[in-house]
Amino acid sequence: MKEQQRLVGIDLFRGFAIYAVILLHIDEGIQNIPVAWSRITDFALFAVPFFLATAFYFAINKLYQSKEPYPLRQRLLRLLIPYGFWSIFYLLYKSAKYVAGGDSDKLAELFQDPLSLIFFGGAAFHLYFLPLLGTGTLLIRLVEVLISRRFSLSGLGLLSLISVLLYEAVLLSGNGLKTPENIAFESLLTAVFPTGNSIPFVRLILVVFFWALKCLPYVMLAAVLTHPTLNQRFLKLVSQHTLLGIVVFVALNAFGAFVLPQAIYEIARGYTALIAAIACSSLLKENPLIRSLGLCSFGIYLIHLLFVEVFQSIFVRLNPNYVNDPSIVVFLLASIVILLLGWGITTLLMKRKMLSRLLFGF
Repeated sequence: MKEQQRLVGIDLFRGFAIYAVILLHIDEGIQNIPVAWSRITDFALFAVPFFLATAFYFAINKLYQSKEPYPLRQRLLRLLIPYGFWSIFYLLYKSAKYVAGGDSDKLAELFQDPLSLIFFGGAAFHLYFLPLLGTGTLLIRLVEVLISRRFSLSGLGLLSLISVLLYEAVLLSGNGLKTPENIAFESLLTAVFPTGNSIPFVRLILVVFFWALKCLPYVMLAAVLTHPTLNQRFLKLVSQHTLLGIVVFVALNAFGAFVLPQAIYEIARGYTALIAAIACSSLLKENPLIRSLGLCSFGIYLIHLLFVEVFQSIFVRLNPNYVNDPSIVVFLLASIVILLLGWGITTLLMKRKMLSRLLFGF
């Protein structure tokens, strides 16, 4: 399978995933959610696992193919610079909104947790993905060491299994990340160090440690799938079973929660979406619109929440009962408009290289 063909399906699924993110956030702040809409948003939860699986799959694939050291500093800067910019942007935007509305309580609440603002994406809840991805990016150094020591495929498979089981144990024991408080390992600390999460440094370390445990299975599975003894066979097998790849993704994403443990279900959602994307690439031809959507997906992710808030404000003004009686049709229409707006604005901003590096990291 040619590289450019493979990327077409990936770009297409990046578009699907970023639209799924918008669907997840379009009902933010609305209490009475229709049951049918909950089914849609449950399906849309594949988005973040897919973005993680894709990011680590391509990073480690390049690691196997390149003789150069992994550009860790460059990769981290591509996350940290946009993270800093958008954190400041959303912080200023929310501050201005609360001041204009005379809502001093929300303004005070915005600044009451500096640790979250700086490290956990507290300025806007979706920004957490950047430090999460940055934590996973650090783990690629581990894979680099394993590759340099010619670690076997079976050994990588064993490490993948251990990482999945460890992540599952953390979730089952109630030690996962608790949001919006942004605290981790609460159950463990209650037993051994009740005041631990009140100490900023301890809280920071525990959240980063949880993020590392969350990303580790994705990283290790990426190392397995891109291993030289498996990679080409994997790509060939996937390209020969396009329909099966799509069916497995849809079925598992829709019904997997009923039969799979939480951690396995989450990771499987991301990797079946990745497999379906690769499978679709065998049928798709290079398309400038799909490529543009894939390239702009990160920018749309960063900017979309602003449009969500703007649209909600408009709908509330037009229909004060909107919050109590939301419409699925309105949700869908608004999400499409937000996708198109985010896509168009990101495309324009990316044409200015200096601005693009600041806003999107490239």
